Amino acid sequence: MEPTNLIEIRHLRVDGRTIPVELSRNAGGSVAARCLIGETEMPIIDGPSTEAVMAAVEEAIEDLLFARALGGTG
Repeated sequence: MEPTNLIEIRHLRVDGRTIPVELSRNAGGSVAARCLIGETEMPIIDGPSTEAVMAAVEEAIEDLLFARALGGTG
């Protein structure tokens, strides 16, 4: 993901947190979403469209926060 391919930055609200998501266009035309969860956590999710990656990001972050709550970490 190169900065020149940045499409937009969206903010996702999950479980009372606001997570910035950088959306970029891949060389093949798909979209990559880089989630800025913390200083060291920046997972990247690829998908066919902005809507698809935002849905995947939201689901993944909800699952991550749920797992952390169960495990007592985070």
